[in-house]
Amino acid sequence: MKLLERLRRPRARTSALASDAPRNEYYENISAKLGILQVVLYLSLFAFVCLAFFANTNLITYQNFYHFFQDLGASAEKVDLFSADSVSYPTDEAQSFTLYRKGLAVAGNTNVTVFSATGRPLISHQINYQNPVAVGAGKYLLVYEKGGKQYSLYNANTQMYAGESEMPINGAAISDSGAYALISSSKTSTSSVYLYNSRFAPVNAYHRSGYVMGAALSADGKRIALLTLSANAGGEQTTVTLAEVGKTQPIAETVLDGSMGIDCAFTSSGMLAVLCGNGIAYLDERGAQKEFYDFEGKIPTMSSVGTDGIAVCLKKNTISPKNIVIVFDKNGKMVYNETVGEGLCDLAYAGKAVFWTTDRGVCRLELADQSVAFTECATDGRRLLAASESEALLCSPQKAFYISFHS
Repeated sequence: MKLLERLRRPRARTSALASDAPRNEYYENISAKLGILQVVLYLSLFAFVCLAFFANTNLITYQNFYHFFQDLGASAEKVDLFSADSVSYPTDEAQSFTLYRKGLAVAGNTNVTVFSATGRPLISHQINYQNPVAVGAGKYLLVYEKGGKQYSLYNANTQMYAGESEMPINGAAISDSGAYALISSSKTSTSSVYLYNSRFAPVNAYHRSGYVMGAALSADGKRIALLTLSANAGGEQTTVTLAEVGKTQPIAETVLDGSMGIDCAFTSSGMLAVLCGNGIAYLDERGAQKEFYDFEGKIPTMSSVGTDGIAVCLKKNTISPKNIVIVFDKNGKMVYNETVGEGLCDLAYAGKAVFWTTDRGVCRLELADQSVAFTECATDGRRLLAASESEALLCSPQKAFYISFHS
């Protein structure tokens, strides 16, 4: 009994101390309110999950979950391009090459082949396109039949969608978000651009009386730019239409008088870079022209237009042996302007480096210090792709060769 009394006494003492501790009603009220807020947030999350589930029941399928996890696995691979020196693919009469998720995509008449960032084969899918063109960005790889009506989209695992346009496709653009646009002829207008979201559903249609020479989508898929060529009293002009996806009225329509638009792209700074036959223009997010560089009669022979800016090769005339390489960054600032003695075969721009091929091999321009490195190799009939600032690919009809400029 005495032992039990001794054990009880400390508990009674502790209880008395706890009950005598001072209480702060202010902090108790805050604690109570935060507890209520926590419950409300949990209930809101539960309601959101339920609403999202019931609103997208058509997407909750075994196949979609399977594609998701397969695609996630492919995306998680090393981003260093091919661990092998080369990769092989089926040979076709017509071929188109593009980078897709740091890997390589090859679209031929009869087959679409996709390799991962490490050179592992991911997709080998049969098609029947007379003139295939591959465009890769972010979520999807888009392959379309230029001059035909067929097109298809792939992720890193399989074909996700196959569609057919009403009229022949002349060009296309795709964003990292998965939204894409198709340029085609139209029964009611000279050119039409049809915009689709990442679920392959139509969003907008833009009908133009002139010829749409090019289109670009921002990385988030929220803005689109169109280059429309038309005639005026003095010859020709290009109208740059900048629009917000889902809106009927454009943000701006800027006229580049005396210019023929060739290509355009949204840069990583948010500006729109436009390559024309007579110069280079940069427009801001509201469509106002901020920069224009005049070629002064020189002829653009090849170019690379993308999120990093524009690189272009110019000649004084068609028979001139010398080439002038000029490079503009994402903000429209000229960062390189030099004459290259050798003839250029192809040109590619990535980050802070520009690659070009000659008859003897591949050159890499480091924009930071203006230095040029050279690797001797066969380049005849091979397409050049800039995989990163230090890595390039030379794609022949049978095989792609990996070239590294690591110091």
